[in-house]
Amino acid sequence: MFYCCHNLLGRMFDMKTDIYQRQRDFVVCGVVGVCATTKRDFVREVFSMPTSPISATVDLVGVPAVISAKENPEYAEMYNKSTMAAIDGMPIVNIGRKKGIQCERCAAPDIMGLVFEESVRQGKTHYFYGGKDDEVLQKLRSNLEESYPGIQIVGMYSPPFRPLTDEEDERVCAEINSLHPDFLWVGIGAPKQEMWMWKHQEKIQRTVMVGVGAGFNFFAGTLAKAPEWMEKASLEWLYRLCKEPKRLWRRYILGGIKYLYYTVASNLKSVESSSK
Repeated sequence: MFYCCHNLLGRMFDMKTDIYQRQRDFVVCGVVGVCATTKRDFVREVFSMPTSPISATVDLVGVPAVISAKENPEYAEMYNKSTMAAIDGMPIVNIGRKKGIQCERCAAPDIMGLVFEESVRQGKTHYFYGGKDDEVLQKLRSNLEESYPGIQIVGMYSPPFRPLTDEEDERVCAEINSLHPDFLWVGIGAPKQEMWMWKHQEKIQRTVMVGVGAGFNFFAGTLAKAPEWMEKASLEWLYRLCKEPKRLWRRYILGGIKYLYYTVASNLKSVESSSK
């Protein structure tokens, strides 16, 4: 099911709850609606995003997200009900461009840096939830403070590799709420991080949550970014696969086959529907 509607301002509000949701510009594989933006437009939008009556959630949607949504209805609902579902994958960018829509890939390392720069100018604050361990968070803080002088990091937390108890979760939410961050960066892996944001949208108040996966590692210096030419050629997956073959082969090899299958099936269904 697709949950969004369009209006002239490119915004949608639920009339019953007055909850803001950014318009979806097109649907991928008949299951996930995405927001087509440039990187600069993405930054502009997240800085003006309403965070009341509930916090905003920003998902970065790539091919793995589409596959997850196709195979799990709860994930599909989660992505479609997020405040914004930006595009994080060249195959999806190319779909938008073929439709005549101006858009860019909003990968975590790219949009995070732009948001950090603008946050220094506007005096906005940040909280980081995720990362492999405290050492990664310490490197992340050090690198960000060096690269973005004046950045305000109000808190960081690396959760254990297990579900938090209710008591632990309440403590974390209370800490974040007491610090009032403007941006809450969540890096615990997709789709886990997007589900966490969705479930905490009402528990954590007046912030913009952004799921950034390995973005923590890029800025901590523990994971290298693919060369720009590989990103433009839609080959970042190959670069990361070569770096971490045991961990990523299922995502990129099997995932690529699944995405191709779902794309063809969705296109055939559209052709059949239009011919009736």
